[in-house]
Formats: sequence, structure tokens, C-alpha cells
Amino acid sequence: MGVIAYLKEALRTWKGVKSPEAVFVAACKEGRKPESAQVQSNMKEWFEWARKNRIVLAMSGEVVYMPDGEAVALDEMMRRFPVGE
Repeated sequence: MGVIAYLKEALRTWKGVKSPEAVFVAACKEGRKPESAQVQSNMKEWFEWARKNRIVLAMSGEVVYMPDGEAVALDEMMRRFPVGE
């Protein structure tokens, strides 16, 4: 499913795709996913890391909740607290 979505995204956003078949085969071999899936995966990984480190308690959509109850945009928190720091 991710490979087909990747191919559709490539056809929609890349200029001059001469061989959709080659894009599809490469995506299958390399396990590529569309950008949106990669972004969501990164957000989930960050949230799990932040929750484990007690930086946040919960997430709803693109808002995370800090231990004091403050709601902060997820992208802002990802900038403030990069994984591993």
C-alpha cells in the first residue's frame, strides 16, 4: 500500500517521470513510503520518546500536552526537544 502511495506522490510531485515502472520497482526494493507517511512516523517516534522521558503526557492530533497540562503544537515541541537531547 505504501509503495503505491509513494508512486502516486512521485507522479504528482516530480517533474518528468519517464518510467513509472522504474519508480515502482525501486520503491518496492527500498521500502519507500510517501512523505506524509514518513512525517507521521517521525511524529509518532518523537512522541513515544518524549512520553518515555516525561516531557509530554498525551497527544491529540498535532497538539501535545505537557505534564502541567499546557497544550503546545507538536512541531514546536519537536523543535524545543530534539530526540536524544
